[in-house]
Amino acid sequence: MNGAAAIGDGIFQIPVPITNNPLGNTLVYAMESPNGLILVDAGWGDDNGWQGLNAGLAEIGHSVTDIEGVVVTHFHPDHTGLCGRVREASGAWIAMHEDDHDLFNKMATTRDEDWLTYQLDNMTKAGAPEADREAFRHSAGSEAPASIDSAPDRILSDNEIIALTGRGLQVVYTPGHTPGHVCFYLDDANVMFTGDHVLQKTTPHVGNFTYPLEERDALADFFASLRRVQTMDITRGLGAHGIPIDSVGGRAGELIEHHEERLDHLLEAFADQKLTVWDVAAKMKWYKPWSEISPMGKTMALSEGAAHLRHLVAREQVSQVPDTDPALFIRTY
Repeated sequence: MNGAAAIGDGIFQIPVPITNNPLGNTLVYAMESPNGLILVDAGWGDDNGWQGLNAGLAEIGHSVTDIEGVVVTHFHPDHTGLCGRVREASGAWIAMHEDDHDLFNKMATTRDEDWLTYQLDNMTKAGAPEADREAFRHSAGSEAPASIDSAPDRILSDNEIIALTGRGLQVVYTPGHTPGHVCFYLDDANVMFTGDHVLQKTTPHVGNFTYPLEERDALADFFASLRRVQTMDITRGLGAHGIPIDSVGGRAGELIEHHEERLDHLLEAFADQKLTVWDVAAKMKWYKPWSEISPMGKTMALSEGAAHLRHLVAREQVSQVPDTDPALFIRTY
């Protein structure tokens, strides 16, 4: 048994496995629509994921050919990976917010020598030591995590209504985890499909990926999006990973508090030192000591450290030291 099930309010949940990933699966949701089924996300794009999706659909009395469309919460491969195979099998449309379209295309680009050179140069701008750059070089795979075949062919807009059978699914723009992340609100059931924006047991990753200082303040976006869903008084949240969310607003408040604490800890860690972006990431608290984190894990931590640094700069609590290369940052008070 795949574990797919009806979970009330005309919603079906289908766990689609993510191969060799501690998350285990992506929870795909299905609802009846005028021309079949609408899926929220599609799952990881390998044969294991494809078998899981098809088995789950069969358990709820449907097949992949019933899928009218897929609404995607964001561009990451555990959400978009199977979109191409779904479209090929059913003729379904694939919809994503436009702010994630370009990022999807970049993610699906072949990881050739030009890609690797860009990544290493970017790490250099962050202040990464040569040993860590070399470790990344040797651990980076050449295969893109998603295929361009899964590219969206429709644009989702904030507050757009997706037609279901006898009801509608509202698009709620929630940038932060990615620039184009969206949630979906089912008004008649007061249920929100939260994607990776709000999860009951996990703190979603929020990162800035261009070093030393990206224009976008990802953490500010995330805070604003959390406050938006707080105002909606939602009784039930269904995330893409893990257990249902008892109170979306309450959990959103916990996530804001968590990141405020990380900002406070980081500001304290600066003391009177001048730090690179890499130094900032190394000083933050992670699930294991910095020296034990894998090369790929460090790049994810680096992006999250950069997001917190960017937000401290926006708050004028930290500033960039002029004419430093790699860029140094210092506490302003």
